[in-house]
Amino acid sequence: MSNGKNAVGVGAALVILSVLLASGAPAQEYRNSTEHFEALKRAAKGGTKLTFDKLPDWTGVWTRAPGGGLKFDPAQPSLAQTTAQLTPEFARKHKEKLERVAKGIEWDPISNCIPPGYPRWLTEPFLREFALRLEQTLLINEMVNDIRRIYTDGRGHTPEDEAYPLWNGDSIGFWDADSLVIHTTQLMGGQYQRSQPDYTDQVETVERWRKVDDNVIEAEVTIYDPPSLVKPWRVVQRYSRVTTPGLRIRSWVCEENANNEVLQTKEGATEHVLPGPGAGPIMKNKADK
Repeated sequence: MSNGKNAVGVGAALVILSVLLASGAPAQEYRNSTEHFEALKRAAKGGTKLTFDKLPDWTGVWTRAPGGGLKFDPAQPSLAQTTAQLTPEFARKHKEKLERVAKGIEWDPISNCIPPGYPRWLTEPFLREFALRLEQTLLINEMVNDIRRIYTDGRGHTPEDEAYPLWNGDSIGFWDADSLVIHTTQLMGGQYQRSQPDYTDQVETVERWRKVDDNVIEAEVTIYDPPSLVKPWRVVQRYSRVTTPGLRIRSWVCEENANNEVLQTKEGATEHVLPGPGAGPIMKNKADK
């Protein structure tokens, strides 16, 4: 009788375990981003063949939805608590970054007017426009006139012998009904945002963009970066319509900023310098005081 009870107990435990696994985070379904993208394309039977009058209406001015702040994943509990499953090396790097920030030691490469790069592009808190055409979609961020170009004319990625790393990578896509599915490769390394983890130049993504209602566009993003991620990182970004009448996106030339002379100190902190004769540092991080 005891053996029978034990067998029943083990069986019940296995059932509970299988239910818990099924209800938890989904297991990795694809070995890499290319396999993921191609599977979605097969499921969409090669993509929906749209005519111009059937393109979704994404007109208007948009911005990142409230609540995200500098968190790359809006769902993470705090700026310091990432939802990414980082490899030991990159978990250590992230921990060290947060320790430096806590001491006032922080350097952001965009201080020198370089583009934020993608995937960080997804989180920048500025105005956006989305221009849809049959052969391509332009995802436009006001910050430094930063544009992602998504080719939807059936072409593949830039051939390997012609490819090189780009700030926003090389993006191709297709329409699946009213959703734009995007595959981005050939990226540079960077950081997801200030105080967020770093990614390498092996990072690639698969995205599904769709307008969920008149005032919200949603982007489901899956990030592949084997050196930094134990498993692909899935996040959902949302962009809200800005309803200010007559609002325009203006040209943004970072180099024209009068307060733009920004230096990185030997400790890795940020130092701002006023222009003009006799000028000197006007603001330092606490570590420099």
